[in-house]
Amino acid sequence: MAKPDKAALLRKDKEYVKFMQLLDRAESEGRLDGRHTCRLCGMKFHTREQADDCCKIPVS
Repeated sequence: MAKPDKAALLRKDKEYVKFMQLLDRAESEGRLDGRHTCRLCGMKFHTREQADDCCKIPVS
């Protein structure tokens, strides 16, 4: 069984402006290809500190 082509999986029929803005923002913040991952939600970041602070609950 052949593996599906990644380009075919990521293809969109329409281009949504808000989606593209969020995608660009996530990429610039390192949440797509960052090396460090939040241990709770799995979001990726450029630095370990950002990943550690991701799902912390502020205590007031």
